[in-house]
Amino acid sequence: MSKQTAGLARAREERSLRKRRAVENALNELKEQHEPITFKAVATLAGVGRPYLYNNFREVIQAEREASRAGSSIIEGVTVPNRTADESRHIEALLRNKIGKLKRELGDIRQENAHLKTALENERGRSEHYRRNWVKAQSD
Repeated sequence: MSKQTAGLARAREERSLRKRRAVENALNELKEQHEPITFKAVATLAGVGRPYLYNNFREVIQAEREASRAGSSIIEGVTVPNRTADESRHIEALLRNKIGKLKRELGDIRQENAHLKTALENERGRSEHYRRNWVKAQSD
């Protein structure tokens, strides 16, 4: 092997080693920060492409992902399973839609309640009118 070829091979090994260390550091950082471990998050943090991760770290990242998803967090006293960012956004959208529906239902119920209060007051007035007439008829 020539000096030039040996130098290229050594440079390739060093670059590969830097990438591997960057990926390992990214995984550790995501775990320490309790962030969801995804191929996209690891690639962004490590500064490598996703194809590199799929080709060299698929099993490691999938295992870490499964391990992190098996865990749970306590939020406002409630234990909830860990979720990926996409799952969290999906759940947030579902909850926002549900809140909107419940607000509309609450508005309808309040409106119906106001109508019923008005009807009740009208009936009380009529009842009082009949009571007075009855008392007057009894005294005559």
